[in-house]
Amino acid sequence: MSVAIQFTLLVVLAPLLQGLMRSIRAKLQGRPGPSPFQPYRDLRKLWGKAAVLPAGSSAIAVAAPGIVFGAALTFATLVPPIGGETSLEVNAVALALLLALGRFALVLAALATRSGFAAMAASREMTFASLTEAPLILALVSVALAGQGTFARITASQAPLAGILAAGALLLVMLSETARMPVDNQETHYELTMIHEGLVLEYSGWELALLQAAAYVRQASFFILAALMLPGNGLSSVAWIVVLIAFIPLVERMYAKMRLFEVPQLFASATVLALASIGLRIAGLGAW
Repeated sequence: MSVAIQFTLLVVLAPLLQGLMRSIRAKLQGRPGPSPFQPYRDLRKLWGKAAVLPAGSSAIAVAAPGIVFGAALTFATLVPPIGGETSLEVNAVALALLLALGRFALVLAALATRSGFAAMAASREMTFASLTEAPLILALVSVALAGQGTFARITASQAPLAGILAAGALLLVMLSETARMPVDNQETHYELTMIHEGLVLEYSGWELALLQAAAYVRQASFFILAALMLPGNGLSSVAWIVVLIAFIPLVERMYAKMRLFEVPQLFASATVLALASIGLRIAGLGAW
């Protein structure tokens, strides 16, 4: 699959992926749940409304949604194509820096709105970000160590165990980056616990639509990255994405939201998995 085709499909289908996970989670909880196409309807409704920000907000708050959305789109373009080959020597750092850029803009915007709850969420977001960047980069570096600068093929054919460990680390990071249980809860606006929702609490209209679309694109990109690390290639990677779409709501159904001081333990586990993946590749034991 070419990069252009994958990028187009990723952007178009990212809201559907979010809707499918919401629907599956609702079914697991015994509720009928929303339609898988509900995120498209929400984006359309928000895009047709005017954006309103608190009085006194700076230009940073106005520019942040565009920066976050642009960073998410660029992140998606750097995701290696399914069934293709690409160099990971630069991408491993570039992907982490793009996530950091979007996060930095959103945190500054949250502070610029002069909201106490947004500032509290910004503090938590930056604290967790400092703990997730290391396992994210290490998991991607593990793939780069596979050799020949290829991402999907080398990982799938020569080091399945190392790839599984790296994918596990990436999925734990994704729980934080996409505001999912047990790190965060997308379905609550309780000020004392929300993190990502607190950052966008003061946004509305088309600006909120951009922020939500950016979150959907980042989430879909993480799924593709994790699928490429798992055994198989091409259609197998697509099958892994389907499995992960069903697996994440199952995790959210099984676990309650963790206390804030317990979340670093989750990221420590992700770091251990990523380091173990690198160790197996260096030792040449990833094909167990």
